[in-house]
Amino acid sequence: MDIHRSSGGGRCATCGWPLRDPYETVSRHQVAEGTLVYSRCACGTLRAWLRRPEGVDRLVVGGRSTVHDGPERGEPGGLAD
Repeated sequence: MDIHRSSGGGRCATCGWPLRDPYETVSRHQVAEGTLVYSRCACGTLRAWLRRPEGVDRLVVGGRSTVHDGPERGEPGGLAD
């Protein structure tokens, strides 16, 4: 699952906290592709986001503890059938 924080397309599977609004930023590290941002959810789940120079944040660690709440299957932008 490829989750982008800027689209707001997901929430924590444990507590329901929206991914687009991290509860706590733990640390930031400059890497070749941008900035790696570690953040915690309200329930304590740690996730790592890659913030690219074009402004898109992509979840790189912690994706299995998320729930997608975007368009339904078959809708524009939804999952493929």
